[in-house]
Amino acid sequence: MTAETRFETLDTHTGGEPTRLITDGLDRSEFEGGSVREQRDAFAETHDRVRELLMKEPRGHDDMFGAVRVPPEAEEADVGLFFMDGGGYLDMCGHGTIGVVTALVQRGELEPKSQIRVETPAGVVTAKPTVEDGRVERVAVRNVRSFVVDETTVTVDADGGELTVDVDVVYAGNFFAMVDGEAVEPPVDADHAGELVDLGLGIRAAVDDAVDAVNPLTGESGEVSITEFYRSDRDADRTLVVFGEGSVDRSPCGTGTCAKMTLLHREGELAVGERYAHESVVGSRFTGRLLDAETRDGLTVTTPEVSGRAYVTGEHSFVSRPDDSLGGFSVADR
Repeated sequence: MTAETRFETLDTHTGGEPTRLITDGLDRSEFEGGSVREQRDAFAETHDRVRELLMKEPRGHDDMFGAVRVPPEAEEADVGLFFMDGGGYLDMCGHGTIGVVTALVQRGELEPKSQIRVETPAGVVTAKPTVEDGRVERVAVRNVRSFVVDETTVTVDADGGELTVDVDVVYAGNFFAMVDGEAVEPPVDADHAGELVDLGLGIRAAVDDAVDAVNPLTGESGEVSITEFYRSDRDADRTLVVFGEGSVDRSPCGTGTCAKMTLLHREGELAVGERYAHESVVGSRFTGRLLDAETRDGLTVTTPEVSGRAYVTGEHSFVSRPDDSLGGFSVADR
């Protein structure tokens, strides 16, 4: 960037969690072409400063989330999307898919079909918008196939001592470290988010060291990128999800909801087709269900669907000047 650069974005929130879709200002010749995963990786090599500029302060914040629309390679896909945050990139995002599909359908940039197929780095997912009078009232996302990968026990630092925690590793487009909130000291609520962030980052690092995160359906290896603390309740299960460099998902987390349903099914507590309610720490809710489940070589594989509502919050034009040395930053990093 040798001259003043301008970026246009379209912002939404899904259950309180933002998605900043970058719509203009990118040199797409440097990263477009190939699969969405390949385009994401090329963007990370050529445009990572843009991610930092628009996700971090002063244009964003430590909990900002973003997406880029690209041409899909899969013949059946209508659109391609990849996702980012202040710390890097994710393979799949449920809340982001709901937000982008909502915004693009309402702007007339996506046909309001009953099924919109979205190619993501994790694979092709299907978004099903409910449209009334030109407004998207809700979007259901049929996620990639999901399964419990492993179980492990890790020991992490907690409040000056050590805490031993049982963890289920679940794949639902991203690899999750799933932790029962009853097994940790801080309650799973917004008032204790800071304590849970520190604990969640420690658990994620320990699990990633202990578990070989491999997708047995594709043979691709990855890393455990998200910690999900969950708590059972009468009306809806409660969740707090820690990702990136310590971000807290304000929504119930789309892929996290899929991971929880898959875990519950493995434990015999959620049947295929049964409605599931999942609540975030700010009180927003997603609903979900498992469309099917099958056994492959001893592995139970589910097809989860999660549904939520998104709102457009603004359209923005951001400027970057070459003499502004701060770029994008986080106070936690300085």
